[in-house]
Amino acid sequence: MKFDIRLLWRAERDIDHIVTWLHERSPQGAAAWHQVWKDTFNTLQASADVYGLAAEDADQELEIRQITFRTRKGRDYRALYTIRGKEVFVMHIRGPGQDIVPPEELQVL
Repeated sequence: MKFDIRLLWRAERDIDHIVTWLHERSPQGAAAWHQVWKDTFNTLQASADVYGLAAEDADQELEIRQITFRTRKGRDYRALYTIRGKEVFVMHIRGPGQDIVPPEELQVL
């Protein structure tokens, strides 16, 4: 099944912060991270419904799923999303060492 991906403003902000932080330290690292994110985005388009629930799913009305992706340096990131029909709403991108997202930040609109 093909899904339509919608990046919510918090996810866009997360991506901007991650890329900016990486770029300040390594422009090549930022470009590599962005490519891994694009690959993950394409994977979500093709098969978002096969990935499991995130820790944030507990006690939520929405079903909160996650897809993990790893950089070349071995750092793990998570994209948190929910599915409504054929639409995938990416709510957050979490990096290494970041806590789980508080419930009030897990809204689609």
